[in-house]
Amino acid sequence: MAMSWSRGAGVASSLVVGAAVLLLAAPNATASTWGDVTLEKSNPQAGCSYKVTSGDLVGGGSSSVNGAKVTFFDDGAVIGSGTVGGGLLGNPAKVTWTPKTAGQHVLTASSEYLGGGSGFELTPLTVQVRESSSTGSFGCPLPSISG
Repeated sequence: MAMSWSRGAGVASSLVVGAAVLLLAAPNATASTWGDVTLEKSNPQAGCSYKVTSGDLVGGGSSSVNGAKVTFFDDGAVIGSGTVGGGLLGNPAKVTWTPKTAGQHVLTASSEYLGGGSGFELTPLTVQVRESSSTGSFGCPLPSISG
């Protein structure tokens, strides 16, 4: 009998360890392999405009993502869309985002493969937007000269 209980306990402990490993790995299981949504500046302010890009999804050369249209969203509402690629080194897809309200915003992006097929999603970006300054657009950070 003791042999049977010992074997059962070993199987049970293996199952517990296996479940713990799966739980620890689960947050990374949904991470995108396509890259991240990125924001040009930190600490955004309501009423100011910021560049949102497809991060390291840049295309270029003979990349299979050249010409892919990427649609960007703020809490599920469409911000706009941009195209990946262009040039030998490529460029990320870009849009201009002007948050209307202060608080937490989740920026997401998705696209379809050229020629159809299942699409892809970029890893979302959660940002905290601060209140608008009393000086209006004069309180907004200056845009980048590099584009």
